[in-house]
Amino acid sequence: MSIIIFIVSFAFAFCLGSIIEWFVHKDLMHSIQWMKTPHQRHAVEHHAERKAPGKYYAKADELKEYHLFETSFMPALWILHAPLFFAAYYFFGLASGIGVAAGTGAYVIGYEVLHWYMHCPDEFIFRNTRWFQFISEHHRLHHNKASINYNVVFPLGDWLLGTYYTELPIDREPEDVRNNAPLPPQREKQI
Repeated sequence: MSIIIFIVSFAFAFCLGSIIEWFVHKDLMHSIQWMKTPHQRHAVEHHAERKAPGKYYAKADELKEYHLFETSFMPALWILHAPLFFAAYYFFGLASGIGVAAGTGAYVIGYEVLHWYMHCPDEFIFRNTRWFQFISEHHRLHHNKASINYNVVFPLGDWLLGTYYTELPIDREPEDVRNNAPLPPQREKQI
């Protein structure tokens, strides 16, 4: 029974992470309504540096400046979830508290790692998987039109909140063409 509670709690927290990521990305990183620094670092600087198509990948000379976990406030956001961990523990037991902490932690780590690899043209073990190609293309569309596809890890928030788009008429990145990378998975057009 404890393993089921852990799995359900983990899944709940992971899905909640998608919705929280959506709001943080849209309302903090793409708006100056609440805080100016996240907007400046993300919407102004990051989007200017990584505009798609053409600049989505960090170039070889930029990679030494492009570090995993360097500027993110996502780990702090995970710590801010501590009351949720304790509430799950209090109401549903230790397995639930650990499941919620692990689910939110997995989401934060997933965000950091996936976002870094999306912008890094280096080869790695899952670069050519259909799943990574899908989520990377989902994010690349966001870098072409910043008002869509706010989720990086799991597009549940985009789907539920009406910003999920699967196609825009933009060219492939020069690195993808040059390296003969597979085309992103074909998807149906959103109506």
